[in-house]
Amino acid sequence: MFAYPKMVAVIALISLVLLVFSACTLTRAGYPSAGYAVRALQGRVEIREYPELMLAQTAAASESQGKDGSFRRLFRFIAKGNADAQAIPMTTPVLYRKVEAGERMAFVLPLGMTSQTAPNPVDPSVELAARVAGTFASVRMRGGRTAAARAAAVGEIRAALDGSEWQLEGEPEFAYYDPPWIPAMFGKNEVIWRVIGKKATR
Repeated sequence: MFAYPKMVAVIALISLVLLVFSACTLTRAGYPSAGYAVRALQGRVEIREYPELMLAQTAAASESQGKDGSFRRLFRFIAKGNADAQAIPMTTPVLYRKVEAGERMAFVLPLGMTSQTAPNPVDPSVELAARVAGTFASVRMRGGRTAAARAAAVGEIRAALDGSEWQLEGEPEFAYYDPPWIPAMFGKNEVIWRVIGKKATR
């Protein structure tokens, strides 16, 4: 007599669990993220301390958003496309960074993985690199992953740090935490820029 309502309730519960599981695995909630400690605030800009991060990186153009094959190359690396045939967990964020050789897309490898323990890439276009620990300024981008959004966030960091105790160093990195199918209004995208403390003057 009551079997049908109970069956409906069970199906609804299973559907809810599957929906939550799917939401977690298809968004940043399903992946560990590179850790940091917030040291100070300059308006919306956070001053963060990051530990050394081990990266797998490959040549990329940020405007392509991975459509140039860069994302696939890095994904193959963590999906056993390495000398140890080791599956490496996906983490966030995905970084776009400028190095001497040009622009790179980078995956952050799991915490604790070092140049000694990380498996070597099979694909010669993928390389391992360490991002040295240090202090970084970061602000969340508004308006998705567009060039305009990146430029506005870069300008916001410059303005926030102007006259402060912090001096920008090197080039900004662009950090993306969500897959492309997440609407821009819900996505988490940041500019992260290394800083050093200004020396006190007498």
